[in-house]
Amino acid sequence: MTDRARLARWLALAARLAFALLVVVLPFRARADILPHPASSVPAVLSDLVIYAVDVLGLATLALWLLARALDRRRIDPGPRLLRLPVLVLVGLAWVTIPFGIEPALSVVGAIRLTLGATLALYVLNEVEGLGSVAVPLGLMLGLQAAVAIGQAATGGPVGLPWLGELDLDPAVAGTSVVTTADGTRILRAYGLSTHPNVLGGILACGLVLLMGAVTASRGARLAQAGVVALAAAALLATFPRGAWLGGLAGLAVGLAMLVLGGARIPARRWLVTAGLALAVFAVAGWPARDALTARTGLAPVVSATEQRSIDERLEQIRLGWRVVQERPLTGAGASALPIAMRALEPDFPYSFYAPHLVVLAVAGELGIAGGLAYAWLLAAPWLLLARHRPRPTAELAATSAALAALTVVSLFDDYPWVGGPGRTLGWLVIGLWAMAWRRSLRSPGR
Repeated sequence: MTDRARLARWLALAARLAFALLVVVLPFRARADILPHPASSVPAVLSDLVIYAVDVLGLATLALWLLARALDRRRIDPGPRLLRLPVLVLVGLAWVTIPFGIEPALSVVGAIRLTLGATLALYVLNEVEGLGSVAVPLGLMLGLQAAVAIGQAATGGPVGLPWLGELDLDPAVAGTSVVTTADGTRILRAYGLSTHPNVLGGILACGLVLLMGAVTASRGARLAQAGVVALAAAALLATFPRGAWLGGLAGLAVGLAMLVLGGARIPARRWLVTAGLALAVFAVAGWPARDALTARTGLAPVVSATEQRSIDERLEQIRLGWRVVQERPLTGAGASALPIAMRALEPDFPYSFYAPHLVVLAVAGELGIAGGLAYAWLLAAPWLLLARHRPRPTAELAATSAALAALTVVSLFDDYPWVGGPGRTLGWLVIGLWAMAWRRSLRSPGR
């Protein structure tokens, strides 16, 4: 082996280590505000140059990987055309619309983030050798976040991990995310070590179904896998994220349907048992929290002021986001600049200037109507590929399709698959893992 090949091998190994750490710290809120703007009504995480821990590890992964590929000169698989075309459109629009954006400097940062996210998906497609290779970091991430979230739910406050970025949570303090029951009790929604319970919920829902597809022959490993899935299900309840609950259910149904209809009996049986365990844990843990569940799901006789405000805020953000699209249908506000455009349109808006909790609208607000259509195309492309080619339903293809279904549902109710370091990374990670599983299914025996 030449020195060049040896160096490429070590760089690739370092990239894999950085990627494994990225998966472990995916939900972490730990971040640095590099270029703060003057204080304004737009949250700093949306208007400043904020670097998350997952951003640093993502950049390290890509730098090491690209250096290794430059040395060994191996071809990079760009993925199926139907999937890569909308990605190229999104990245291209992010750069082309910069001069026309409401704040070009911020849009440069947004374009860089989008480019790096798409490149991370490319790394996953080319370098991840099946879900089994990420099972350990995925299990560590889910187990750690679940333990912290369950501890927060049990104590009604933080568990004492500020050095890992845990927030000083107090349900009595305004701004802390809570569920208010009919009698006025404020119940803390578990954050884990994340930025928000909704973000943690989406990561738990996607991570849970991905771990279910990491097939292992070891009985002990399967028991550990089931234990982590059970913990993640309990933590998913404690975060009280409506979108992630629906996404998780959709993912479980999609994964099972793919395996059953494809005739994969043993994987289908294992999926059904593990999914049943997750749902049973959710139901048992949900019984003591039934008052909070009825309040959160809108089944309570009277909707609390907290829940009503949450609904009203989302509807108003969608309305204002649509106004931005109407004002800038071709170019949008520019990558990452939608909240600033919303403030410019309605400075006296009574709610937070967050992007609409509907990702396709948020993308259209940033990159124009063409960008919104490209994002919709990106989410639809995997299902079109599945319908057209009917690949062998492997456990990992079912699991990654389940995660994609969960992500798609979440994108209808939340903005974080497009906004913010952890959620944005989750989105590209799921897309990359699906493309990887798709390629492997086409090469698997029996085709």
